[in-house]
Amino acid sequence: MFDAKTDMQDDQRCGYAAEIINDLIRSECQGFILPPSEVRRLLGIPGHYHTWYLHRSITVLRKKLANTFVSMAISPEHGISFTLYRAPSKAMVRVSPVN
Repeated sequence: MFDAKTDMQDDQRCGYAAEIINDLIRSECQGFILPPSEVRRLLGIPGHYHTWYLHRSITVLRKKLANTFVSMAISPEHGISFTLYRAPSKAMVRVSPVN
């Protein structure tokens, strides 16, 4: 019971964090970097958790941002960098002609 409640709270925090990140990335030109202390605070990861980049919340956040054209690069020393990328508007598949 406790585990399910904690998981639900983590998912809500990650959803809230994904909304904030999407709003920020839309107003920035290239992207931005969140330092480890801000990542911990935003996702509710305890300050004593030194391997914050391995926390379950980071994986959940990555999944929530997967379909929003926001890429994440995680660095234990520097934090998480977020950049906006665009998929090609016309997807083409090239096929070699059949002989």
